[in-house]
Amino acid sequence: MFFRHAHNRHAPPGRRSRRALVLGLFLPALLAGCGDGAEPPASAGTTAPAPDGVRRIELPRPLPQPDLTLTGVSGRPVNLAEATRGRLALVFFGYTNCPDVCPTTMADVAAALRRLTPGQRARVAVVFVSSDPWRDTPKAVKSWLASFDRSFIGMTGDFDRTRAAARTLGIGLERPQVREGGYEVTHGGQLVVFGTDRRARVIYPSGVSARDLAADLPGLLERDGRPGGAS
Repeated sequence: MFFRHAHNRHAPPGRRSRRALVLGLFLPALLAGCGDGAEPPASAGTTAPAPDGVRRIELPRPLPQPDLTLTGVSGRPVNLAEATRGRLALVFFGYTNCPDVCPTTMADVAAALRRLTPGQRARVAVVFVSSDPWRDTPKAVKSWLASFDRSFIGMTGDFDRTRAAARTLGIGLERPQVREGGYEVTHGGQLVVFGTDRRARVIYPSGVSARDLAADLPGLLERDGRPGGAS
C-alpha cells in the first residue's frame, strides 16, 4: 500500500500561491524498492465506504506506529508513542504554510473533536508532524496549531527521520524544493489512526469531513476499548 502525494506550492511574497493538487490513493504500489531497506506495509485496504457510510480505509493487517522522536513546540524532544500513550492517536504529516490541505484537515479534526463528549475527547490525541522543518520552527508550529486546538501535539525536526517514519505507513514525503519561482512541499494528505496498542487499522483519505470524523470516532474509541479491537 502506498499513498501518493498531495502537491502544494507557495509563490514568493506578492505572488499568488497555487492550490494543492490532491492525487489521492495509489493502492497497488508497495514500498519495496524505495531504497531504505524498510519492510513494506502489509497490503492495501479497501477504499470503499464502511458499512456505516463513513469514508475510511480499513487495513487488513495493522501497521505498527513508527518510533519517532522529534522536537516539540516547547523546543524539547517529543516521542510519538510517549506523547500519545493511552489515547487514540490521529497523526497527520504536513506543513504550516500549506494553503489548503493541511489547515482544512486540522480544522475538520478540531471541529469533529468538539462534537465528542468530554470523556471521549480526553481519549483522543492529535499529532501534527512537519514535512517542512526548515520553515516549521517549534514556535511556528505552536502558533499555527493554536489556531485550531491548543491541545494538538506538534513535532518538527530531522526530515530524513520524518520521511522514513511516514514511509512505514505508506505515506510519501519529498524534500521541499524551489521550482518555477515557488516553494514546493510534497506530502501525503492522509490521517492515520493508531489505537492504544500503537497499531493502525484505519486511515482516513485526504478530504475526510468533520461530520464523518465526528460520526466515526466514538465507534473507534469503543473498538479500542475491546481486547484486540483497537481502532
